[in-house]
Amino acid sequence: MFPAGTDLSRPLVLHDGDLDGLGAAAIVGERLPGATFLTPPKGTNAWGPEVRSLLDQRGPSALAVLDLGLKAAPVLDGVPSLYVDHHLAEGRPPGTVHSGLDDDPVPTTSLLSWRLFGTPQNAWRAALGNAADLGPSDPDLDAARKSQTIKAFDAAKSLLGTAKRCADPDAAVPAALRVLLANENCKAILADPSPDAELLRHHKEVVKAEMEIAKRAAPKFGAGPVAEIRISSPCRIHPLLAQRWATQLPKHVALVANDGYLPGRVNFSARTRSGVSIVALLREAGDALGFDHPEYGHGHAAASGGSLPTEDFRRLLETWGLVP
Repeated sequence: MFPAGTDLSRPLVLHDGDLDGLGAAAIVGERLPGATFLTPPKGTNAWGPEVRSLLDQRGPSALAVLDLGLKAAPVLDGVPSLYVDHHLAEGRPPGTVHSGLDDDPVPTTSLLSWRLFGTPQNAWRAALGNAADLGPSDPDLDAARKSQTIKAFDAAKSLLGTAKRCADPDAAVPAALRVLLANENCKAILADPSPDAELLRHHKEVVKAEMEIAKRAAPKFGAGPVAEIRISSPCRIHPLLAQRWATQLPKHVALVANDGYLPGRVNFSARTRSGVSIVALLREAGDALGFDHPEYGHGHAAASGGSLPTEDFRRLLETWGLVP
């Protein structure tokens, strides 16, 4: 995992807050006794100053970075680091890097982490993350999924996946990881009476209500390949809604823009089944507009997005003939 001789007295796992990131964190964390966990706060990224400040305060002796992308720079200088990821890489950071991008099919970070560091006993946790991120079939994880019963598995996946979607992921994501680690199977998660599990149940109901409102929004079409769906919600439901619209608009890039998630910004998710590379589309438009935003145009060819100041997002729409 880390080179021989690495100081593992204070390991820290920095991970994405979605269920793929949670599944990977559970797998890697079990191999690092005494590990603490951290997710980039709402509206930040792993390479930003906010996360660096939090890491400096904790002073880890070793760092595992999971499902947060790859750049040609360390997340934290001078600290032995392990990176496990499956997104389009923007460079190779110093340290030990495991990327599934060149595999066919590309594994999720949960699946890749389990193949590298997992055990039969925690395969079900990796299976949750793999299924939540629409990962490829794997015989061991598929067997672990079926052993949970499909009904319980899907219900636990939905509950834990609420954490990053809700309006307060900074509290809900750590709660979801604690629930995932504290229980031995999906049925136990569903019956968990802890305050963490109750918090997730509360947020799930709120997210469900927000989705019902957001599903009423109609797409807007311009001269280009993009169809915009505009919503305003404090919850991070734009990725889920974009996935739904991508199936209904197979010839377009479905871009769901949420102007209620962060003040003064538009957070957006784009999904497509059209064969168009969303990453390439966003980067071409961003280069033409002179964008230099850390939260823009990452992810996969068929799934990307970003966060832009309101005025910059308006300019982006104009490039595709979409007048706000």
